[in-house]
Amino acid sequence: MIKNRGSIFINTSYLILLLLCSLVVNGALDITHKTNGPPHVATEQETRDLKYYMTLASNSYCDNVIPLRQWDCPNCGKTSDMEIVQVFVTPKYDINAMVVRDDNLKRIVSVFRGSKTEKNFKADGEAAPVNYEDIPGALVHKGFYESYKEVATDIVSVVQKQIQQYPDYTLATTGHSLGAAIATLHGLDLHRQNFKVAVYSYAQPRLGNRGFALYAVDSGLPYHRITSRKDLYVDCPIYLLGILSYVHAGEEAWIQENDEILICPNGLESDDCYNSDNGLRSNDDHYRYFDLENNKECLYQGTMYLGYGICSLNQILELSFLD
Repeated sequence: MIKNRGSIFINTSYLILLLLCSLVVNGALDITHKTNGPPHVATEQETRDLKYYMTLASNSYCDNVIPLRQWDCPNCGKTSDMEIVQVFVTPKYDINAMVVRDDNLKRIVSVFRGSKTEKNFKADGEAAPVNYEDIPGALVHKGFYESYKEVATDIVSVVQKQIQQYPDYTLATTGHSLGAAIATLHGLDLHRQNFKVAVYSYAQPRLGNRGFALYAVDSGLPYHRITSRKDLYVDCPIYLLGILSYVHAGEEAWIQENDEILICPNGLESDDCYNSDNGLRSNDDHYRYFDLENNKECLYQGTMYLGYGICSLNQILELSFLD
């Protein structure tokens, strides 16, 4: 719940955070380094895969899918022949997730829903950095990390059983926004346990510091991070206190305004993709990911104020908008 003393700042907070998030794009913070080669336009197979995993991430927003385990939603005709193996709903952060099996393409996919409820936004707002596992110098967003920890044991157990039962199937994880951040942590967790897994992360906010990002880049995990046009939330959060900044990692697939997809190879966030498009960011572009807009009725219908959500003004200005 937003406290009364915080609400009077909310419109100003929005404008301040638009400016702060744009500092990274305009070069005020140097968080990029060279990737492993030049960008290329996505191939037909790459585009098919990107659309496939986005459909699953999109469908996870619909209540008939999670928790009811029914393919009943505007996009569900594309996934109706898949098996929803199990769904998960956690008490503290209301993380909604599912494990899906596609017997036609022989794929097992862990899917995490993005922000939709007050508990989700609380997780988004807890942006203080905490230690990531036993990796020296690696720090991650507290809310994202604790959200994954709340569901980790149960969902990994189901994935393990599915892989044991279907050893010739491929394994992937996906999600949009908050779900993308959790899917990335899930993918790294599975990778550390020697699962062969790929991550498809859509509209993901920054997840950790440079130490964490470099760990992800060098881990060997196939990490596909998809961005769209001028999506505001891809540019958040950044930490402006001291010298600590959150940094993106992975192979970036940037959906441009003409719908062409440019892929920047694995590395820290590149100046050749999303960061190449300077200027104010767009809240609407957060939902312009392939067929996500078809599930508009399932998405959060309110205003995602930055001070209450991913950009976490309470961390930047040391205000407390959350109980």
